[in-house]
Amino acid sequence: MAQQYKALIGGEWVDSSTGAQFEVLNPANGQVVGTAPLCGKAEVDKAVEAALEAAPGWAATPVGQRSKVLLKAAQLIMARQEELAILETQQQGSPIRKTMNFDVPLCAEQLEYFAGVARSVTGQTLPVGPWCMSATVKEPLGVVGIITPWNFPALMVVWKLGAAVVMGNACVVKPTSVAPLTTLKLGEIFQEAGAPAGVVNVITGPGNTVGEALVSHPGVQKIGFTGDTATGKQIMNVASAHVKQVGLELGGKNAFVVLADADVDAAVQGAVFAGFFNSGQVCAAASRFFVHKSLYEEFCGKFVAEVSKLRYGDPMNPETVLGPVAYMEHRDKIESYIETTKRDGARLLLGGERSNIPEIRDGAFVGPTIFADCTPDMKIMQDEIFGPVVAVTPFDSTEEAIAGVNSSPYGLCASLWTKNVSGGLALAGQIKTGTVWINEHLMIFCETPWGGCKQSGWGKDLSTMVLEEYVMTKHIYVDLTGQPEKPWYAILK
Repeated sequence: MAQQYKALIGGEWVDSSTGAQFEVLNPANGQVVGTAPLCGKAEVDKAVEAALEAAPGWAATPVGQRSKVLLKAAQLIMARQEELAILETQQQGSPIRKTMNFDVPLCAEQLEYFAGVARSVTGQTLPVGPWCMSATVKEPLGVVGIITPWNFPALMVVWKLGAAVVMGNACVVKPTSVAPLTTLKLGEIFQEAGAPAGVVNVITGPGNTVGEALVSHPGVQKIGFTGDTATGKQIMNVASAHVKQVGLELGGKNAFVVLADADVDAAVQGAVFAGFFNSGQVCAAASRFFVHKSLYEEFCGKFVAEVSKLRYGDPMNPETVLGPVAYMEHRDKIESYIETTKRDGARLLLGGERSNIPEIRDGAFVGPTIFADCTPDMKIMQDEIFGPVVAVTPFDSTEEAIAGVNSSPYGLCASLWTKNVSGGLALAGQIKTGTVWINEHLMIFCETPWGGCKQSGWGKDLSTMVLEEYVMTKHIYVDLTGQPEKPWYAILK
């Protein structure tokens, strides 16, 4: 029988007020992994109230003590590595070799990083003049609402929750309904690590009720969101009525540009990782491949050959590198894009059909798919598909390629492949994205800022920059003259 999970509110594990639950399904086989509470506005109100009560005491806790909670949580995550990895694979479909060796360890590493760098955050003294002391201090915002996606269910929570908590905020987390179970486990881990009751609250349920109630709640000072651009726009709209801060890490339609002097073999290896890591369900994934015409056919041939080697199937098999996409409806959406691209006249190089292999026939599997000769007007070149489907197109001039990269309404990331690094640096300055890699793609580290521009959102995750997202900078001025009347008062006399 599937485990029934509870929501975490004010340090207590509780059911929804109605007692209703929803099922979390394994996308590989459709089996029920567990059930979670179908929360609503009542639970949001209780969670925010608990966070408001906990926030002042947590803000007053020395940062060194807050950091120790994160370090303890990191230790507990690694102590439960196998349990968390299996649950992540079961609820989201990502292969066990990835969740075990990438997702879970990176959650721990990220908390360790935040615990260290938070202790170096300082204000400034400002050289206004000898008659005063003028300084800035960093203060927690209070209560932060966190809304996270389904592509990396645990890791995306840690990115935001770790930064917000270590900076002294209390948090209410609403994980994705597709895969909320590891987030509930993280709530349990933070409790065990010593986070006071109410500092970390986790409530589960749909975005149109729980998410909207959280965004509109007057007790929430900021919303940190990772997800699709359409939902980000809705959050902006609701938050604007309250003049509420929002941090938005949204979608991308990221470009991979192979210049005429590129090392083709290196570019192909990078392209396989960039396009198909996590079955393409990565906001940073490359899905538009611009290849110089002199290398085009060679690149396409080698790209297809390498992608054809990828083993996809049962995500619990340690040899599997591509599992299912996260849920059935998403599979159907991806397949509709594939059929549209066929009708649009693109050349299908690989995939494009649902597999009849018994092991995967009934799951949400989409085989790696490559289209060539794609034109700018095709939907595959415009929309974020968020799956293992990529488009390759040739270009004649560097100017044409850069114009193609910048034609997207998104601005998350891009990569350039060239042997001329100085030339690549010059071109990087012309690309309108938050990150540009040269001779690499999808390299994201604790130490490097992550976030985009245009319809990919604003604000930063990761690095020391994310800590600024969860504090208010306050200016404090102290008169040092001790005089009742200052020279500048004369302007009113």
